Amino acid sequence: MTSFDVVVIGGGPAGERAAVQAARAGKQVAVIEREHVVGGACINWGTIPSKTLRESALFVYGLTRNRLHGIRSEITDEITVADFMYRERIVVQRELELINDSLDRYRIEVLQGQARFADPHTVALTGVNGQTRMLLTAEVIVIATGSRPSHPADVPFDERCVFDSDTILRLPRIPRSMTVLGAGVIGIEYAAIFAALGLQVTLVDTRERLLPYFDREIAEILTRELRRLGIVLVHNDRHRTISKVRDEPPLVRCRTEGGNLFESDVLLYCVGRDGNTRELGLESIGIKPDERGLLTVNDHFQTSIPHIYAVGDVIGYPALASTSMDQGRKAMRHAFNLPGSKDRSEMLPFAIYSIPEASYIGETEEQLKERGADYVCGRGRYEMNARGQIIGDQFGLLKLVFEGPENLLRGVHVVGQAASELIHIGQALMMADATAAQIADTLYNYPTLSDMYRHAALEALRARRLVPGG
Repeated sequence: MTSFDVVVIGGGPAGERAAVQAARAGKQVAVIEREHVVGGACINWGTIPSKTLRESALFVYGLTRNRLHGIRSEITDEITVADFMYRERIVVQRELELINDSLDRYRIEVLQGQARFADPHTVALTGVNGQTRMLLTAEVIVIATGSRPSHPADVPFDERCVFDSDTILRLPRIPRSMTVLGAGVIGIEYAAIFAALGLQVTLVDTRERLLPYFDREIAEILTRELRRLGIVLVHNDRHRTISKVRDEPPLVRCRTEGGNLFESDVLLYCVGRDGNTRELGLESIGIKPDERGLLTVNDHFQTSIPHIYAVGDVIGYPALASTSMDQGRKAMRHAFNLPGSKDRSEMLPFAIYSIPEASYIGETEEQLKERGADYVCGRGRYEMNARGQIIGDQFGLLKLVFEGPENLLRGVHVVGQAASELIHIGQALMMADATAAQIADTLYNYPTLSDMYRHAALEALRARRLVPGG
């Protein structure tokens, strides 16, 4: 039996940051990773690879849809997903090097294998056929095992016609058509990517409207832009049967509960993700995951056993790489009473890398209205911004929500190019308790999209009749 201060189960973003945070405090740390590399889904088959494909899709979309006079381009019919992912291996390799360098620098021991609890303070490292290779005991244990796509029994996944979000990037060819079931973040992102690559895409949403937790004005613009990409959006529907009609050429048929029939070359199933907790032996120590395998934690990321923490996708929403990293750090600060923020934060930036991007932080207009707040909105429009006109974004919007007589910034909502970058200006302003007057009086480079913050703040002040023109 080998003793550590901390044993982290899972080497993705949450686990890696938890391990480094503890090691920086002088703790002896071990990371158990089931896969042959660290980085988790984020680096290896999720976030980084999908965003690489998105950049290629944007390039193709610009060539084929936004043609410049005298410049011609064509895409061969034989192109594959791998052709579009030429930079993915470079980016992934570099990210893995950085992670491994960090783990080495802090002398964190990385062990490959499956982890299973032997008791509340002991984790067994198991190998082939569940054979125990090592026992590790620790003062603190962190579960950061992530999640995997849900696989209902009635969905015939085969990686030829029917895919999930972990396998879709292994498409052997670029198909002509695709049905995407599930209009959450992953479903919307892939629907937009493949539509930009020229596929006929149908996106089926189980809900009445797209992204109900978004500001409605922003969500409506995003919905309109997805339709401009050629995506057929179907709301309030779900699959009833999925069947493969043939293999060569591939054809998959989806009948829905709403009576729709969709036929396409491939189908991408993106409805829900399940926590990777099944093989951890949690039942033996009294921790019970929910029906989706997700773990419940308190505001300090503690499970029902106080010295066992859980962070990242395995605890569910928001399940973003950035929030997972933040959770890992905060869990270790709490465990060892380290300086810095220790509690869950509600003021987190959220981004969806669709085409166009959409991002937000803070409260929506609907939320302020619901709680009866005295609020006002200001808008900066890409079409009225010189940089927006230069890049050809005529439909993007920056929306700021202010509250009270002080006009304190309470929410920032963006849809359009670089939304995931622009949101961080709003994040900094909110953390500084900035007012509309302060934002309007701030100097921004010209021409920049950032200058829309000034215009949005001025519009809000005019609505309060605090500047001329109100």
